[in-house]
Amino acid sequence: MIRRDINGGWILITQHDHAELSGQIMTHWGNDMFVRPEPYDQVLFAVREHDSGWKEWDSLPKINTETGYPANFTEMSFEDQGDIWRRCYKPYSQDQPYASCLVALHFSKFSRNNLRKDPGNQVAESLHKELKEYVADGFNLQISDGNLKQIPNDVIKNLKLLQIGDIISLALCHGWRSVEITEVPYNYRGSETTLHIESGDGFNYTVTPYPFDEPVLKFSIQSRSLQSKTFSDDEELREKLSASRYENLDFTIRKG
Repeated sequence: MIRRDINGGWILITQHDHAELSGQIMTHWGNDMFVRPEPYDQVLFAVREHDSGWKEWDSLPKINTETGYPANFTEMSFEDQGDIWRRCYKPYSQDQPYASCLVALHFSKFSRNNLRKDPGNQVAESLHKELKEYVADGFNLQISDGNLKQIPNDVIKNLKLLQIGDIISLALCHGWRSVEITEVPYNYRGSETTLHIESGDGFNYTVTPYPFDEPVLKFSIQSRSLQSKTFSDDEELREKLSASRYENLDFTIRKG
């Protein structure tokens, strides 16, 4: 669940809806300066479905027991993360193998960060090993000294495109006012830049340099509002969320 702060409450957006927005955004990636993703269908599938495994979790959201806030996607156990991540990539291993491995590689970056925060955690170590082995098998890579070796350039660039779509969508969903994304590929030959994403209101954004195929893009995503900051338990959160109405959040992206 994505938790957007509003006065006296929250706007909540599901992870899957956020991922769908990522896919809508990256559908427009590519112009005279920026090359389109390749293989296009596989990369866009990975972007669009990278959080599909969250549907069950978001249908029964939980609170952060320390704050009473609705728990967001960073506030959960390694066990829960592993279960969700597996549901994001494993269902597509046969029909969309490239996309499936790209999503697993995306989560392997998060699992590595988990290990940095909690070195020696056996659950985190096991999950990270599982993700690396899945990616190695899918992309026919070697693992040496615990690291994936010789990841193809196209895979590295397409992983970055997945991450870019993820970050831009997160910026819109959270209402972030300023974001920089580094190492953004112009093409698959090594040319890179930094994207600057700015907003004065959390709904209308500019991007510089501009990587999209239309000068103004408009997007809409479903959300639900809660008029309380804290909740006593999971059931209270679920009851109030169930009683809330769906509303659209509308965004624009234009050239900076």
